[in-house]
Amino acid sequence: MATVISEHHTHDAELRRAQEALAELVNNGDLDRLVQLARLIGSAQDAMSDEMISRMAGMAGDALCLVDRITRAGTAERLLEVAEQIEKTHVMTDLLQSLAGAAEESAHAPTPKGGVGGLWEIIRQPETQQTIQFLILVGKHFRSRRRAHPAEA
Repeated sequence: MATVISEHHTHDAELRRAQEALAELVNNGDLDRLVQLARLIGSAQDAMSDEMISRMAGMAGDALCLVDRITRAGTAERLLEVAEQIEKTHVMTDLLQSLAGAAEESAHAPTPKGGVGGLWEIIRQPETQQTIQFLILVGKHFRSRRRAHPAEA
């Protein structure tokens, strides 16, 4: 009999804690959000066909295979190192700002004259020569890097 009374008091305490937790969910709006989330999931399930679910499962499987390959080969660490180097040297920011500046400037630049005379005027500018020199050096360094990594058979 004492055991039954003890169990009854334990259940009453658990019921009070559950009621308090439920009241808190109602008061702070979390219960409404949970209901909306459940409805959203139900609607998504209703809207998805078996084919869609199969495609999504296939994509998830492919993504996991890709993640596995990246982590096994150490590619993730190398990508992080490259990303950190790019961030430190501001290469990406400089490139994007340069592209934006060039787009803005070219939108307001006069139409080129055309012909050899117009080309000659552009070529004579020191900035043009520096730009061409820089692009040639980029090509030279890229070519030497590619030669260091022979193509796989």
